[in-house]
Amino acid sequence: MSVLETTEVHGGLLWSPAIDRLLAKWCDHAKCYEWMHAEAFSLYDARARSFMVGINCLTAVSGVSNVIAGGYSFGGFQISWLFGGISIFVSTLNILQDKLGYASRSILHQRLAADWARIRTEIEEVVTIPYEGRKDCKTFLKFIKADINAAQKDVMIPEDIRDACLEKFNKIEGFELPDICGQLGHTEVYTAATPLLPRETSNRD
Repeated sequence: MSVLETTEVHGGLLWSPAIDRLLAKWCDHAKCYEWMHAEAFSLYDARARSFMVGINCLTAVSGVSNVIAGGYSFGGFQISWLFGGISIFVSTLNILQDKLGYASRSILHQRLAADWARIRTEIEEVVTIPYEGRKDCKTFLKFIKADINAAQKDVMIPEDIRDACLEKFNKIEGFELPDICGQLGHTEVYTAATPLLPRETSNRD
């Protein structure tokens, strides 16, 4: 995280170009995370649906065929054994689906994509407003950073999706990609600058 270049007035923070640059960086990151989580949702949702459709089809075939086959046998081999094996295979697929957790992962990524979309929107709304029309700087930074930390907590994004994000957004000049995509950026530090005085404290001759 970059160090904020701000002017401290009575324990508070003033809006400044440095804070705008930081928010623009966070907004770029939010766009990346929103896209990656949306892609992860599509991936896991498709896998969960495939498991569900496959299991339901096999269950239906096993049940119907077992009724039709009845007690028929060929050379001592009971046809019902075959469909009993299908039932066991279906049970194994159910266990595998539960262990892989595709359905729960898809729901999680869908929620996080929505969270990052909200974060991106809030930042975009603030940076397009003149300084005098914005909310309190310190309060906004506190809450938006808390939202970012919550959205980044304990979530694994597949490596191929991270690589695709790097390929997609790296082509945009000046775009700030998050470190999770594999491209590390230089850390910005505070540098002394001409303070931005609030209107009520500015001196005029």
